Parts: sequence; structure tokens; C-alpha cells
Amino acid sequence: MNKKPNQNSLRTVAEVSHARTLEAEKALETSNRFFSTLAKISPVGIFRTDAQGNCVYVSERWCEIAGMAQDDALGEGWAQAIHLDDREQVVQAWNTSTQIRQNFSREYRFQQPNGITRWVLGQAAAEWGATGELIGYVGTITDITQSKQTEEELQKFFNLAPDLLCISSFDGDFLKINSSWQRTLGYSEQEILSTPLLELIHPDDKDSTIKRMAQGMTVGATIQFNSRYRCKDGSYKWLEWTAAPDVDKRLIFASARDVTARKQAKEALQESEARYRYLFQANPHPMWIYDLETLRFLAVNNAAVAHYGYSLGEFLTMTIKDIRPSGDIQPLLEKLSHLDKTNINISGIWRHLKKNGTLIDVEITSHRLNFGGSDARLVLINDITERKHAEERIQHLAHFDSLTGLPNRSLLGDRVSQAIRMAQRNHDKLAMLFVDLDHFKNINDTLGHRIGDGLLTEIAKRLKSVVREEDTVARLGGDEFVLLLPRTDADGAAHVAEKLLEAVAQRYQIEQYELVITTSIGIAIYPNDGMDFDSLTRCADVAMYRGKRDGRNNFRFFTAEMQASSVRKLQLENALRRALERDQLRLHYQPQASIEDGCLIGAEALLRWQHPELGMVSPAEFIPIAEDSGLILSIGEWVLRTAVRQLKTWMDTGIAPMIIAVNLSAVQFRQPQLLKLVTQILKEEGLPPQYLELELTEGVTVNDPPTAVTVMNNLHEHGIRMSIDDFGTGYSSLSYLKRFHVYKLKIDQSFVRDIAEDLEDKTIVKAIINLAKGLGLRTIAEGVETKEQLEFLRENGCDEIQGYYYSKPLPADQFEAFVRGKS
Repeated sequence: MNKKPNQNSLRTVAEVSHARTLEAEKALETSNRFFSTLAKISPVGIFRTDAQGNCVYVSERWCEIAGMAQDDALGEGWAQAIHLDDREQVVQAWNTSTQIRQNFSREYRFQQPNGITRWVLGQAAAEWGATGELIGYVGTITDITQSKQTEEELQKFFNLAPDLLCISSFDGDFLKINSSWQRTLGYSEQEILSTPLLELIHPDDKDSTIKRMAQGMTVGATIQFNSRYRCKDGSYKWLEWTAAPDVDKRLIFASARDVTARKQAKEALQESEARYRYLFQANPHPMWIYDLETLRFLAVNNAAVAHYGYSLGEFLTMTIKDIRPSGDIQPLLEKLSHLDKTNINISGIWRHLKKNGTLIDVEITSHRLNFGGSDARLVLINDITERKHAEERIQHLAHFDSLTGLPNRSLLGDRVSQAIRMAQRNHDKLAMLFVDLDHFKNINDTLGHRIGDGLLTEIAKRLKSVVREEDTVARLGGDEFVLLLPRTDADGAAHVAEKLLEAVAQRYQIEQYELVITTSIGIAIYPNDGMDFDSLTRCADVAMYRGKRDGRNNFRFFTAEMQASSVRKLQLENALRRALERDQLRLHYQPQASIEDGCLIGAEALLRWQHPELGMVSPAEFIPIAEDSGLILSIGEWVLRTAVRQLKTWMDTGIAPMIIAVNLSAVQFRQPQLLKLVTQILKEEGLPPQYLELELTEGVTVNDPPTAVTVMNNLHEHGIRMSIDDFGTGYSSLSYLKRFHVYKLKIDQSFVRDIAEDLEDKTIVKAIINLAKGLGLRTIAEGVETKEQLEFLRENGCDEIQGYYYSKPLPADQFEAFVRGKS
């Protein structure tokens, strides 16, 4: 028999049902609030569409990025926010995704009504019902404008670098290169990226390069090495590498932004409250919620636990003060105490401490919310430590020399400007010292750049050890250094220069080599010598070159006379570059005669420069400029060809054959194509080689006697005569002189000038003549101007003379008339 329900029992059931309904509604309301809160603080814009792709919801952040009102975005209106140039492709891609029910992901632009263009990453995923039917799409848009701009700026910086930059895997695959590769090696970017690194290395360098790289990777250190790399045309170029491994010990420098959070945010938006809570835990960026009153952690996601090293239990017993360095706690409390209680969003950059003591830089975004009845903040953390380190490295490279760590020209310029402003206010002086190493190129050429770089590093240390803390030691490049000495007058600068000369001249031990090097120093004083960085540097540089000219291993102060000389040198160099094409160069010919009968036996071709404004410029002044600037090669070729052609012309018109003597500079003598050039000119002009005499100074032969012997042998084998010019003024090696294929020594006019009165000159001239006779060589004296000089030379067995006593140098037409008058 059924028992009638008790009214009190029915009432109790109803009440329980009502309470559960209220609890469900409250839970739903809490879920909606949680979703709304996440949508508000989310850095991405959120949207939802129906199954046909029509928009049914957009978040405030979506509207902010798109520059469109929420109502306007619903339905198909969202497409109007897309930039006109991107709209057709984006809509087509969206339609395709919805038709085939695939996820959507694409980068495109929003064009806001105010004209601002924003780059976004749009992503969406299908949302399915319980029975498998398509409900619609949930997606996000992420504002990537800043990253696009940053990417473009970094790419521009990367490509504008003059050096060859690349990112490669430790396995030897190129991942990224800059445009300098194409300029240097000739390959296109695609050719480089598709070619393994080791395939470009010269076979002879491959093993050593692999070994060097492996050593560096093993210890995780910065490595340096030199290798030859194959160009597209088949030739090889040396490249000097500095490489550093990343934490995985690969030759990779890379920076990437993690987009897992966006993907997980997209997926989380398809879910209910449990899924939104999962978003908090699954977010790859550290996130937490803390109580505004007690500052205690209320919730911490997995990423924070992994990133900071504390367990979840440890976090929940801590406050946000516990992850700050002690020096940052008081500023944190002061900032929090001044925050307006109505301030919903807070962002900023702070320093945090991991459990292991590592200090990191973080960028935080926080949103105020109610969490479990507590006034709290939800915080999203982005670790920017590597980014800041990269920015600091870029900043360091922009202002410091990569080899020595010294300030570079850019930073030096800033410091000089600051020092000058300070000197102006205090009516002080300051000194600038330009330091250049003597013959440093010889070390690089003979021992290699690695040894040279090691020496430069040690010299930089010695320079810094000499100066005060307030002084600046900078490297301009190569072997050039500049010292800035504030509050220093000429006496103080001289004192420092003396200490520098002594410090630099001490012996160095670079690997297995014991080296000694000296330096030349030029000094300029503010305000006497210049009022800015450029003028002071220029004056100090001029003074330094005077020091080199005066024997090196010394210092010189800048003077007005140096400035005039520098201006004159620059003026002559610029004019000399156009002298050939403007037909300003001429050859004069000075007769050479036999001392026995006075018969003409030859002529020396002497270069003259007649400038329309500067007048007749002395060879003693412009020849060194031509040698320093490299112009001597083209000018020397012109002199040789003109002299050979002139002699052939005279011989063709009936003048008896004679010897034409042409001077060769050290620069010309060292060029590899000298023999080919001389023989080619003789062949083209039709002059037999026995009529050409090349005059070489002692300096040409003394620097590298073995090479000089080889060159002379080759010239001699082709029938070309050679003589030693200005003999006795240099430092000839007598052991090599007997091996030189020369047939004549020219006695310098400095010994001939006072030969009639000066006993020492007489002794020297006799010794040269006797030396020549002992070696089977002829002698010719230049600068003979008196009968007494002639008689002394004749009595002591000199063979030939040249000088005003016989004839001054003559233009070609006058020389021809002179010769015909003698015949």
C-alpha cells in the first residue's frame, strides 16, 4: 500500500532543488565573471562566430585593436576593419576554413578609422557540440604591430652591418645570413642557406676549423678562428670568425617569442569554466593571483612553479615581497600604497628572484579582481631577461671595440664633447693623444692576425694601466688608439706620453712569440689646437705622423707649422690625382758622360710637375706623397713608358743609341707584376732591353734582400741593367750586394758636394769606388758641378759623371738639340 508523501518532505525536496538551482546559477554567474575578467585582461582580442562564420561576439580588446564598435563588428561587419589590401585574401581564407571546418591562422592588417594601421595575428578554432555538430568558431586576434616593427628594425640593423653575420646550427647548416655575404662571397641568400657551412670552407682549413669549433662548443666559450671560404667565382677569401654558442652549445644567436599562450587561449575560449581555469594553469607565461591586503599568493600556475623553482605549496606560504630583491621591496610597497583603489590595470617592469637566487627582469600586466571573496590581482609575467641582455649587448657593440673592450670612435666622440663642455665651464685644458703602433703591419703579415690581435689586446691593457680612472682610452680601429685626458695641460700630456712610450716598449709574450714594438704619439691640447672632437683628432693625428717622420718611438705636440704642412700635403695629393689626365707631368733628361773623354753615354729621366696654380712642385715633395697614396704605380708606369718611347724616337731619328736610366721606387719594386710590366713596355715600344737601366735605392734592397735578389735575377735574365742609386746614404747589406745583378753604383751628391775640401767625403768616395772595382762594378758620381770635383773623381778611378758641370736636366727637345750639338 502506497504511503502518501508527507507535505513537510515535499517542501524539503523543493527547497533542496531550489537551493541547487540557485547554486548552479551562482556558479554560472561566477564562471561568466571569470570569463569576462579573463577577456578584459587578455592581451589578445577574443571573438566568436556561428557555424556560418558570422560574428556573434567580440571582446573590448578586439574592438580596441580593430578600431571598430562592437555592434559594427557583428555579422559580416568584422571584415570591414581589415585593411583594403588584405581584405579579399583574409575573407577568402576565412571562408575556406569554415567550409572545410579547419582551424584558421593568418597575419593581416587592420585599418582603423583614424588612419592607424595595426598588424594582427588572427587565429580561430572550430567549436563542436556534444553530438558532434559544428556550433561555430572561437578565436583571437593578437596585436603584433610592435613585433613587426621590431623585426623590421632588427632586420635592418642585421643587414646594414659591414661584417658577415650569420646564424647557423652546430651541425653546420646556415639558418640566417645578412646581405654582406652576397657582397663578399657573391652567392645569393638562397644559395648560402642551402649550402652546409663546411662545404664552403677550404679543404686545407676544414679539419682545423671543425676542431676549433668543437673545442669552443665543449667549454661553451667564445671562439675565434680564421678560415678560407669559397666565393661563387671559385676563388677563396679568408674570413675571421668570432662565434659563441648558446646554452645548447650550438653556433646560434636567436630570439623567439613563445605563442603557446595564444594557442592555448584560443582553445580555452571553447571551453566552460573548467576550461578557462585550465587556461590559467596551461599558460606558458607565469601567472598568479595575490591578495591586495596581505600580499600573499592565492593561486599560482604551473609555468610560475617551473619558472621560479618554488613548489606550489611553497608559493602559497609566501608573499610577493619574497620574490623581490631586498633593495626593491620598499619601492614596491610605496608604489602599491599609492595605487588608486579604482586602478584596474597595472603594468610595469620589475626585478624578481628565483628560488636558486637568479635575478631576472620581468614585464608584468595585472588586473584587479575579486577572487574567492578577496580583493586581489591577477598578474601575467613575461620574462624579458634575455631581451634586455640582447639590448645591452647591442648597445655595447655600438659603443665598444669588440676586440679590446675599449670605447670606440662613437663613444669617444661623446666623451670628448662632454669633456670639452666641462673644460669650457671650468676654464680647463684637456689633452688628446693619438697613439699609433710602429710597424704593426709587419706582425700581422708575418705572424698572422691572431697574434696581432693578441698583441693589440695586451697593448690596450698597458695603455689603461698608465692613465687615471677619469681618462678615456679608445681604439679607433687597426693599431690606432686615442687617449682623452681631462684637466691636463701640455706638461701633464708629455708626462703621460713618456709613460706610454715606456709601457708599450716592454716585451710581450704572445703565445710562443716574444715581441717588442714601439709607438708614435701625437698630442693636441684644447682649446689651443681645436674646439671639437674632429679638429683635436685631426691635429693629434698630424702630430703623430710628424713623430713617425722624426724616427718613431717618440711623441710630438701639434704646431701651426704641422698644420700648414698637412694642408699642403692634402692639397698636393688631391692635385696629383689629376696630374696625369691633365697632362701636367713632364720628363727632363740629364746627360751622363764618360769621365775619360766626356762623351755622352746615357741620360737619367727625371720627373717634373708643373701645376698651373701651385707652380713647379719639387719631386722631393710630391714623390713621397705619390708613394704613400699609391699613385706612384700609375705615375711610375707613365714615366717608364714615356722614357722608353722617347729614347726609341731619338734612335729612330738618327741619334746614336744610349742608356736611358729610370728610377724605381720601393713601392714599384715590390709590385708582383714588375717584370711583366717592364718587358711589356719594352716590347710595345720596340726598345732593346740593353738600353734600359733601372735605378734602385738602397732602401729597396735592404728591407728584404732575398726577394730583391730574385727580382734582380729575373730582370737581369731579360737583359735589363740595374744600378744602385744614392749609394752610401742607406744601410746596404754588403753580403747581399755581391749577389745583386747590378752593374753600377751611383755616388750620392751629398758626398760629391764638398769632395774638394772635406777629408771625410774624400775617404767615403774613394771607398765606394774601390768597393765597386773589387766587385767588378762601374761607378757614376751625381751632382758634379766643378772642375775640382771632376779631377778628383778622375784621379780616383770613377767611370762616369752626371751634374751641372756637364749639363743640367733638359726637356726632351733641348736634350735632343744638346745631343746633336755634341755629335
